[in-house]
Amino acid sequence: MDYSIRKLRQSEIVGAVWARIMDDYGHIDDETPSLAVSLYKEYRNYGIGTALMKRMLLELKEQGYKQTSLSVQKRNYAVRMYQKISFEIFDENEEEYRMICRL
Repeated sequence: MDYSIRKLRQSEIVGAVWARIMDDYGHIDDETPSLAVSLYKEYRNYGIGTALMKRMLLELKEQGYKQTSLSVQKRNYAVRMYQKISFEIFDENEEEYRMICRL
């Protein structure tokens, strides 16, 4: 964790999280923003992605959203991280889960 904090203090952009309401893979309805998160590979497993997601969930809740969603490939290691921060699988196909988090 110290490594990721040091890098963030240097203002180096190592990843991003964003929310949008559009008809994408995680889309549920026009009231539920879907999320996406991305980190450079060398910065994964330091808690940065989790911190970004938690901050986005707080921001969405403060803006009055009741829930958010995302889509993730079943084989993606991030599935466990999403579950740890309260996302639940609500739909799936052969390759992907659609997950939802109640805010």
